[in-house]
Amino acid sequence: MNNSFYNSFYFSIVIPAYNCEKTIQGTLASITNQTFSNYEVIIINDGSTDGTEKKVNEYIGKHPNFSVFTIENNGPGNARNIGIDKAKGKYLFFMDADDALESHTLEQYAGLLEQGAFDLIIASYNMKVMDGDALVSERPVIVDERHYATNEEFLENLYSLMNKQLMYVIWNKVYRTDIIRKHGIKFPNYSSCEDRLFNLAYYKHANSVYTTEGILYQYSFDGKKSLTNKYFPNKFETFVEFYEQMQSLSTHDLAGVSALFLKGAMSCMIPLHSKGCPLNSREKMTYIKNILTHPQVRYATENSSVDTSSRKIMRFLFSSKSVLLNYAASNIMFLMNNLSPKFFEKLKGNF
Repeated sequence: MNNSFYNSFYFSIVIPAYNCEKTIQGTLASITNQTFSNYEVIIINDGSTDGTEKKVNEYIGKHPNFSVFTIENNGPGNARNIGIDKAKGKYLFFMDADDALESHTLEQYAGLLEQGAFDLIIASYNMKVMDGDALVSERPVIVDERHYATNEEFLENLYSLMNKQLMYVIWNKVYRTDIIRKHGIKFPNYSSCEDRLFNLAYYKHANSVYTTEGILYQYSFDGKKSLTNKYFPNKFETFVEFYEQMQSLSTHDLAGVSALFLKGAMSCMIPLHSKGCPLNSREKMTYIKNILTHPQVRYATENSSVDTSSRKIMRFLFSSKSVLLNYAASNIMFLMNNLSPKFFEKLKGNF
């Protein structure tokens, strides 16, 4: 297909939508309120069983640069991959179906891109911690204004950016479509970590990166409905893959990266206490034992930094090798997450 097809728009905004009838129109409204108009919106209705498709069709009928595609439910990673394949924009931007943009978001991104040929832009964002429909707290997550002129310089600072909760997610970034297509970068078909692994695959090709302190995204997080509370059979394996990819990408700050991996490993134990977990008691204990004895977990425990109280506790838990102790600790974290999403999110932010 010719280049004119791929450059029909400046931005392609890809939104996976699954059972989000209450929020999707607000998300789309934040896009139509943009002060920059050269964009398309690709909504992938991921087999929703509620009124999502109706809400989307009601809205996009008035906007010819919006399109919707309905597929069988197969997770947000697959939906985003379909959106990437359909994108005609020079730059890719991802959104979640319950979030919002600032009115100047696209204009500010475009202004930065006109100033420099950046392969990646990372923006600050506002985190809203929700308890159902109630807003319980919010805080800005800020990154310094800086240009990383080489891939080496960027990767040397990757951990420090990651430690500020800036690098796992995809919706506070702008990517070059041609880089993604040239290197065949896709979201793995996982139910967790797919965004982290997509980012790592992209980061190795980002030779000019800009970070901006401007808050360009409104992120809504509901701890009770988050992946932290959901059990997936291969969840731990995806965190292992992420840790291994991080080690192959950069050897800088191994201690900090190891601490973040142990945090992820603990997040795999937390869902064992949810009602949706299909494992019986013996299977849960075996699951925890397999995590504690995994070679990468043992390696991370030996190398993890202990520069905060939370990290000291986490390293102690994994060093103990005690299945019962880690089962009890993960249960406490599960209860904290459900009783006080605000406190639990603050705890994670201070990790």
